[in-house]
Amino acid sequence: MSENETSNPDEKIRHLTTEITKMVTSPVHIMVVCSGYQVTIQKYHLGRLLPEQIQLHYGPGCPVCLASPVFIDKLLEYGKRDNVIIATYADLLGIPGSVSTLEESRTAGADIRVVANIWDVLTLAKKNRRKRIVFPAVGFESAASSTAAAILQAKVAGIFNFHVLNNHKRVLAGMEAVLKQKEAAVDGFISSGRVAASMGADYFRLISEEHRKSQVISGYEPAEILEAILHLVKQINNETVILENLFTSAVTEKGNLKSHQLLEEVFEADDTTWTGFGKIKNSGFRIKNDYRMFDAEKVFFDAETATPVLPEGCLCGEIMRGLKSSHDCPLFSKICNPIHALGACMYSVEGPCRIEFLYGR
Repeated sequence: MSENETSNPDEKIRHLTTEITKMVTSPVHIMVVCSGYQVTIQKYHLGRLLPEQIQLHYGPGCPVCLASPVFIDKLLEYGKRDNVIIATYADLLGIPGSVSTLEESRTAGADIRVVANIWDVLTLAKKNRRKRIVFPAVGFESAASSTAAAILQAKVAGIFNFHVLNNHKRVLAGMEAVLKQKEAAVDGFISSGRVAASMGADYFRLISEEHRKSQVISGYEPAEILEAILHLVKQINNETVILENLFTSAVTEKGNLKSHQLLEEVFEADDTTWTGFGKIKNSGFRIKNDYRMFDAEKVFFDAETATPVLPEGCLCGEIMRGLKSSHDCPLFSKICNPIHALGACMYSVEGPCRIEFLYGR
């Protein structure tokens, strides 16, 4: 019975784990590059079903966690101005900057509002023409295309009080950085289905072709992730290095061509700092000069921030590089927890420490 012929979910999971156990003959190190996969793995305790030889590492899959404290510090500085409204997702409210959080700043009187999506920010800007509305933009390639669409819409509609503090990153560059640094053991990747849905499966091909690492693009259900692990084990056993797309319901070879066009129109490549990695060449998106009126850093060019201070003992950087687990951190679940988060890895809903705290203990 093949995994595709097994219709009962529980039966399918049992079948897949049996097949994986049969096929594993030596340690296999798999890097999981999307926080959505980690949620499923931890929530359904898939790690307990796998043989000990399968080692799962959670790589740079949380974009909020990769933002430097300077990003929050800039928002805090902008929020001190009477004519500024910060319109943000709730996921950023409690992330510490060097000295404070957006939530603490809001309590102290800053006009900081929570929005559900970037289109709500445009509506807010239209209703508050005398104010400057700043949207902190985080996320990988798929989120960046939404930001690009909003900037274009703002230009067409003449909403020139809408500004973006941009911190979008390219997950592909993070994967390459992991391999180039040669710190983490990686035999293969489960590459982000979310990014692939936007950018296409071909976008990840250089990881296999240039860096010689096996890859599978997977869906997010438990059986789909186990199937991805099985396919990676088969590749590694057969010494085959290819990119397999098992998420064909959402991912095509070329992806969403409109997303590609949006990114090309609004952004250009930029060297960006990643938590734990330092500055990575061409790893981010910079708003092009044609759209500089929407770039918060160009509008608030006189804002000054102090040198960032990271919490002593926090291992978020090592966790994002796949070198450590949350349990290796001496602060985890003791003085750092979702109620009192010392860093983004614990506060963000996509943070590896928060996911581990909620589901993995």
